[in-house]
Amino acid sequence: MEVHDIRLSVSGTPAAAASARRQFVAEIRDWGLPVDSDALHTAELIAGELLSNAVQYAGQGAALSASCDGNTVRVEVSDSSHGQPRPRWSGENDEHGRGLFLIAALADRHGVEPTAAGKRCWAEVHLPAVARPHAPFQAPVPRRCL
Repeated sequence: MEVHDIRLSVSGTPAAAASARRQFVAEIRDWGLPVDSDALHTAELIAGELLSNAVQYAGQGAALSASCDGNTVRVEVSDSSHGQPRPRWSGENDEHGRGLFLIAALADRHGVEPTAAGKRCWAEVHLPAVARPHAPFQAPVPRRCL
């Protein structure tokens, strides 16, 4: 099975994070995997949340990497902050504070690993294959004896 991967450097701005998310999605689509579009949207949302957190809290740029073995896409965002992300309750009108809850709800697995330079936040999404219609069943028709 072919393994696909992508690596992007992201400066510490919201515009750079948005651009990296778009590039990430375009790259995954170019891999040509026969996967469910909901799974691709989930991977995009997770990548966007991880990037947004890195830009907002680390502020000095980040690195996005993703790999896919055909069954699972793994998204990793590394930044220079040693601070561990923590979910926080947000108010009804707050614009921030829900990203880690979204990642936990949507990812099949997720976590944070400390690195020498900061940390790496990661999440994995299983990519179910797109259901393909089956060919109609054609039973052989018996011939009549004469």
